[in-house]
Parts: sequence; structure tokens; C-alpha cells
Amino acid sequence: MPDPQTLKVGDRIRFTELPEEWSRKDSTTPADTIRFMKKMIRRSNPSRGCEIDEYGQPWIHAFTVERGRRQFHSYAIFELTGWRRVIKRPPKRTKYADKRHP
Repeated sequence: MPDPQTLKVGDRIRFTELPEEWSRKDSTTPADTIRFMKKMIRRSNPSRGCEIDEYGQPWIHAFTVERGRRQFHSYAIFELTGWRRVIKRPPKRTKYADKRHP
């Protein structure tokens, strides 16, 4: 399981499922946070870590559309499950990429 405190500003993060920590009996997660996370899971593009707070927790900022209006969200990643770091792939090389045109 990845440790969220190893994330740095600019790292790409994909949310894959609701965190297991939220299903514990002693855990109470607000309904709007669950709705937000479900939207993040459905997204095709990853989120990017935008800041690290004074306690070392990474934060993301995201815009979603709710009732036809853009909504801004900021979310601190405390959970060990439900997300993964995305490694950026190098661009595919074409057979013409090495040829220079005069």
C-alpha cells in the first residue's frame, strides 16, 4: 500500500476505489466526501498533487460539475488505500521521429 506522505507536489494520482478505511465500523465519512470520491474514481484523467501541508499530508485540487455548475474541491489524502501513483509514460516513438527535415 502506498504511503500518502511519500507523494510530492506534481505527482499524479488516480483514485481506484473507495478507501478501505472508510468501511470500518468506527469510521464516519460525510456523504459529500463519498460522492466526491466516486466522481474522482470515474474520471479518466489522474489528479495532481498540488501542495503539502505543514503536517506532511498531500492535497489535490479538483473541479467537478454538479447541477450544471463547476465546483471546486480540495482534498487531503490520508488514506493508504483507494489510490495509486501514476507513472507518466514516455511518448511513443514513430519510425519517422529520428529523421530531420531540412
